[in-house]
Parts: sequence; structure tokens; C-alpha cells
Amino acid sequence: MSAVIEIEKLTKIYEGAARGQDVHALKELDLAIEEGEILGYLGPNGSGKTTTIKMLLGLIFPTSGSIQIFGQSDVDSPEVKRNIGYLPEGAYYPDFLKGEEVLRFYGKLYGMGGKQLEKRMDEVLELVGMTHARKRLIRGYSKGMRQRIGLGQALISDPKLMILDEPTTGLDPVARKEIRDLIVEMKSRGKTVMISSHELLEVELISDRVGILFEGALQTIGAVGDLLTDRDLVIEASGANDERLAKLSEKGITAEDRVDGRVRLRISANHDLYDAVDICKANALEILNISPRRETLEDLFVRVVGEAKANRS
Repeated sequence: MSAVIEIEKLTKIYEGAARGQDVHALKELDLAIEEGEILGYLGPNGSGKTTTIKMLLGLIFPTSGSIQIFGQSDVDSPEVKRNIGYLPEGAYYPDFLKGEEVLRFYGKLYGMGGKQLEKRMDEVLELVGMTHARKRLIRGYSKGMRQRIGLGQALISDPKLMILDEPTTGLDPVARKEIRDLIVEMKSRGKTVMISSHELLEVELISDRVGILFEGALQTIGAVGDLLTDRDLVIEASGANDERLAKLSEKGITAEDRVDGRVRLRISANHDLYDAVDICKANALEILNISPRRETLEDLFVRVVGEAKANRS
């Protein structure tokens, strides 16, 4: 596979009003996004995600470093622009327009028209599941329907690269799954997808790789399966009370959840399992089950950002 996006030593400094107030939004970022993959681009607020996206779209310019998209360094070229579909966070569409009118407007921005545009609109509306609501006003759309039309406008030019900023934030579970399925469908059609999101479970479910930024620097990047590990163990037991759990806590065994006398205990992977079982038995707990606790993307995110903060200070 070839890289659709190649970023080398990308730096962006926003000048402050006074000396010493400059903001280093990105610090020598190196990043490559391969053709046909879904990349989750993650980080706390202010980490540099939006700055990266704006530079990929040609809305702002780097202080130093380089960007290549489809092998071209001129990200403002019409050829590059035609092959990028962008869904901004909290996208707004005039509520007096119909769904199909939104797509027609964006299609014309790409230089499309006539039968070509009408055919493409039909295809996109079918793809995003909005054919039934194409003639309804945007003001009558649910948030999930607005996101579907947003994906539709991003797809109207049949781009090779999709950049999606918070595509599922604020949606109910059904709508999130529907949008998630649409993103996976885009990948199956050969599109490369870059997702910036705080919905870490959604990103974990569909991403091939994830990268985590903190204060403008990429802290880690890799395949989801490689980054997530079985870090802890969970012991389910019965017979718990406050006194017994307090004694377990002194030994480094933490109660995660408790309902009446039944408890879920968490121990770190470097804690000897046999010792933990003996401690539980010594405190009159009956072991019901022992299982590994797989790290989630949220766990990884908190760990990586926490380590970055500690190293900074």
C-alpha cells in the first residue's frame, strides 16, 4: 500500500500578542496514513488535532515541515481538493434547505452539474440511507439524519480520502452504530478514512491504527491490536464486606464493583495471581471466576496522556 498522507517534521506555531506567548500547536509531527486504512487520530482538547486537519485542508499553513497528499505537496491543487471529503465537527446546514439541496450545493462547489450530479446524488443518498428523506427540510431532521447528510456532502465528489471530525459525538447508540457502519462501508469501497474523535469506543471498534497526540507531539501510533494489552486480572468473588475489602486493598487488590456480597476485584498483571487467590481465601472470600482484563482504547489513552504529562513536568 502507498501512503495517501505523508507528514514530515510538521510544526505550527501561533504567534502570541506578546513575547513568550507563542503557542506551539504541533511539534515536528511525523505521520503517514496508508491507502485504504481507517486511522483514529486522538488527543485531549488542545493537543493539535484540529490544527493538523486545517493544514491538510489547506486552511492554514505550517510554520515548518511538509505535507504530501496523494504524492503532491500542493495541497491546494484542484486535483487534491476533489479527492478529499471533509465532515467538520458540528456541521451546520441551513434548515430551510432540503436534504437533496444540500448535496446539490456541495456538488456544484466541486464543479459537478447536470445528469452527472443528479446521478451521484441518488447514489450518495442511497449509500447514507437518506433517500426517503431527500425532500424533507433540514429543520425536520434528527441529529443522526443531519450527520448522514453531512457524510453525504463529504462523499458527493467520490473522494479517495475522508477526514471526519467527531462524526458520532452526541448521537444515540443506534445512530452511532449506523454512522459507524457507514464508515466501515466507505473503507470497503477503497476509501482512506481519518477520524478525529473523543468517542474512543467507536474509534476502537473500527480503526486499523490509532495515533495519540499530546501538546502537539505524537506520543504513540500503531495497530489497535498491538497497542492494547491484557494488563490486569479480574477476580469475581462472593462473601465481601467492608472489613474484608479494606484488608484486600492493603494488599493491592482493588474492588471495582460490588453488589451486596458479590464483588469484582482487580489486580495488576505484575501481582502474583496465586498470592492474590490466597489473600482472598484468607479473608473468607469464595472465588467464582478469574479472567484477564483487556486494556481498552480509553485505558490506553489515559495511560499515554498521563505518562506524557508526568514526563513534561
